[in-house]
Amino acid sequence: VPKLNVKLDTETRQEDLENNNIILIGGPVVNKITEKFNDKLPVFFDKNNAWNVHSKNTNETYSSDEIGIIVKAKNQFNNNRSILLVAGRRHNGTRAAITAFLKHFDEVCSSDSMIVEGIDLNSDGIIDDIEIRE
Repeated sequence: VPKLNVKLDTETRQEDLENNNIILIGGPVVNKITEKFNDKLPVFFDKNNAWNVHSKNTNETYSSDEIGIIVKAKNQFNNNRSILLVAGRRHNGTRAAITAFLKHFDEVCSSDSMIVEGIDLNSDGIIDDIEIRE
């Protein structure tokens, strides 16, 4: 990587979207760049249904606050670029998605989209493992 380029959603400009591969952290409620990509993804946050996660692959909807998603897709602003979205319905869902990314990296790499649900194994209120839902 020639230079590290980390920006908040509010700092990101159109030329950034058109010229770069993008890693997005957080769903469309907290990340305005995710909001631009959300509706076009195979797994997305349904703004008309309380921001539940919906899968176009299976037509299933997930409403748990512990639901997280990881999606790899073409960048709609430049088909030669890609995006990677790691997000959740709420904080625990995003933590579940990040946990899946770190603990199940090989499975994440082999799929274009993944829906996971966070599990609190030791009942301390913190997501520490996941179950893959899709």
